[in-house]
Amino acid sequence: MTISQFKLDDVLVIQRILHESALSSLIPYFTQSTANYKRDGSIVTEADLAMQKSLTNALCIHYPNILMLAEELTAVQQQDVMDSEKDYWCLDPLDGTNNFHHTLPMFSVSLALISGGEIVLAIIYDPIREEFFSALRGQGFWINGQKAIQPVQPETLNQSIAFVDFKRLSMDIKLRLVEQAPYKSQRNLGSCALEWAWLAAGRIQLLLHGSEKFWDYAAGCLLSTESGGLNETIDGELIFDHSLTPRSVVAASNPSLFKHWSGWIRES
Repeated sequence: MTISQFKLDDVLVIQRILHESALSSLIPYFTQSTANYKRDGSIVTEADLAMQKSLTNALCIHYPNILMLAEELTAVQQQDVMDSEKDYWCLDPLDGTNNFHHTLPMFSVSLALISGGEIVLAIIYDPIREEFFSALRGQGFWINGQKAIQPVQPETLNQSIAFVDFKRLSMDIKLRLVEQAPYKSQRNLGSCALEWAWLAAGRIQLLLHGSEKFWDYAAGCLLSTESGGLNETIDGELIFDHSLTPRSVVAASNPSLFKHWSGWIRES
């Protein structure tokens, strides 16, 4: 199968794989996971590893010619996949591990397909609310297999809700956000992928993050674009640069809000 042949039917097949893997390898650990610390200080649970293994095996059966770049592989293994010049999946088996480990029901599974240096397919799955957010490059955005239409969005920043992760932003931006916040209200879910999904769905309007890893943003970037939004780094670059280097994120649910939001950020 070539990438151009991927259709909604394939998305539905992959969603079924995600659902089955979550039931067998993710949900059973909820409320009873144990955690180990990784070198960067983040945690990994049995659920992360079990979900990654389950999805890697299942996707290999259906799509044997597509490689897997997953969060819990080593950096060397991840780079080898990226350097192969072959099509590959980018998987975060459990985005929001801290939430999951502390029984906070805000986490997700994020899967993107990269072909020819582009993100061409994206699915973010919320197992708690049983919601699938999916997109195919140039073909649109779906929620639970139905073509999604954004609700009417606010016209100005001061009417908008923003997802902002303060932890990795510069002090200048942090201070200005605290003292002169341009939006109506601010949230942070603790799951980058889920925030991207809700942005694409138009449930919130603005997104700002100082540093996201490839598997944090890969699926979300395509969801954002296919739902009519815009996204780039704080420096005005494309977020996906086909590297494992973490990237900052500025995004909005439509071009008008993005113009004002990105402009306000750069003034800081």
